[in-house]
Amino acid sequence: MMRRAAALALFACALAPAAATARAAAMLDGGTVVFFSDTLALVARDGATLRLADGTRCSADAAYVDLKRNRAVCAGNARVVHGAASVRADAVALELDGPRVDLLDATDGVTRTTRDLRAPAPAEIDGERFAFPDVDDRTAYIRSRRATIVPRANVRFTPAAFPTSVGAVPVPSYLYTFATSAGFSASTLAGATFDQPYGLFGTPTALTSLHARWLQGPGGTLALQQQIAAGDAAYVTGAIDAPLRGNATTGISAYRRMGSRYTASFGASSQFGIRQANAAFGAAFGGAGGRLAYALQTGGFSTFDASLRSPDLALPRGATVRVTADLGFDGQRGGALSPYAILPDGRRYGTVWRHGVDVFVASPTLRGPLGTSLSATLDGARTWFAFPRRADTVTASASASKRVSAGVTLFAGYVNGWTSQVYPGLQTTFYPVPNPLPLAPDGTPYLGYGAFRGAAVARYANLDLQIAPPRSSTSVRLSLRHADDFVQFDGIGRPRWEFRGDTTFRPFPNVGLSFGRSYDFDWGGRRWIPGWSFAIQP
Repeated sequence: MMRRAAALALFACALAPAAATARAAAMLDGGTVVFFSDTLALVARDGATLRLADGTRCSADAAYVDLKRNRAVCAGNARVVHGAASVRADAVALELDGPRVDLLDATDGVTRTTRDLRAPAPAEIDGERFAFPDVDDRTAYIRSRRATIVPRANVRFTPAAFPTSVGAVPVPSYLYTFATSAGFSASTLAGATFDQPYGLFGTPTALTSLHARWLQGPGGTLALQQQIAAGDAAYVTGAIDAPLRGNATTGISAYRRMGSRYTASFGASSQFGIRQANAAFGAAFGGAGGRLAYALQTGGFSTFDASLRSPDLALPRGATVRVTADLGFDGQRGGALSPYAILPDGRRYGTVWRHGVDVFVASPTLRGPLGTSLSATLDGARTWFAFPRRADTVTASASASKRVSAGVTLFAGYVNGWTSQVYPGLQTTFYPVPNPLPLAPDGTPYLGYGAFRGAAVARYANLDLQIAPPRSSTSVRLSLRHADDFVQFDGIGRPRWEFRGDTTFRPFPNVGLSFGRSYDFDWGGRRWIPGWSFAIQP
């Protein structure tokens, strides 16, 4: 545990200089400073002082800062000071990142000047610039005494309390990020039952954050994540996730958009002693496109793929078809590439090339009986290998939905998938009859498995009822699911019948809870097998 903590601390120290160099443009102090995250509004009362980076200072009875527009209003006995110059007014409107200063006085009306406070000139009134929101401080997300602002990036509260967040404890400092770069949504952290981020350092293009997480299996973890973004055109993100028990995982990913047609990406990760990396280059020409991708991992296994896809082409009655072709190889350093390693000369097979084609057909959404909406898809693919082998897949799906009322919807779906691995002349070599046969959990031998020769079927049907009342954060979903597969037998494969209920609700503004209860019927030698699922959402 000490080693993990030291690694996290070292990582944070290494990243902090890059992320903490953004200079604050403004500092807002007050008897109370409240923040509303839905409107990005700051309101200071009981004596407010706004200090700008160039030394300009505005004091008043109250102040309002609009973080979306980088504007501020100081209202009630307002006074602006810059160096030796100063002016007074009933209200002052100014910009955080611009020189303009507007003064509103009951006697002189509206005048305009700049931050150097030269002689104000008469100006037309702009009511929007002097608008001060009528808000209830009790509904604020954060209550503080000081807010340090970096425009278009973040605001740091010192200290910070969370009056509407149940269970949230006050902290000496809290960084709230509102930068809009798409790269800030990218993450290499795996999904978690619970994930609470805490911002450490931030700029308009970088964010360093600590995450308190809970994962099924490892339990509690601490993660440190660094994100660097260049607008929506590029980003780099990396993270270390250190469980309190178990091995740490690391990951990094990068993305770059090059013009309107081309993109490049890179990723690498390490988990359970397995390291892997991948790189890809993509191109888009209208609805058509192509992709080059290469990946490798610990042990010397690698793959390469080059693919081209057509745009969605029109078929009769509103249906569409899309065709994808690919060429690539699978490689194993030193030979013995799976699955060819089982052959007497398996060491010969270090690289096996392949090529394939995929045809995907989709129907339009159709109106069915009783007001239902219907749609269907059909997907077929074949891959040929340089070794005498081919792989086929065919998947057909259909779905239907029916809106019963404003908050009640019925869903039904069916998927039938078939896969086949064919080795001409060597089928029994790659798929021999196992001896002994696989056993179900209750010890019953799976006699039907002897018929498996590389072809499998997966059939799945579901019927769902979704209840989600309008203007409510509560929803309930009831699902009945049936799987009829080969390979499948009394505990081997997917359960034949499952019934589950899931509910999501928000007991407090800052806490969302999801509960799930499931039952697998007549499976694994048991009449039913119950299961639970649970998740906390911020």
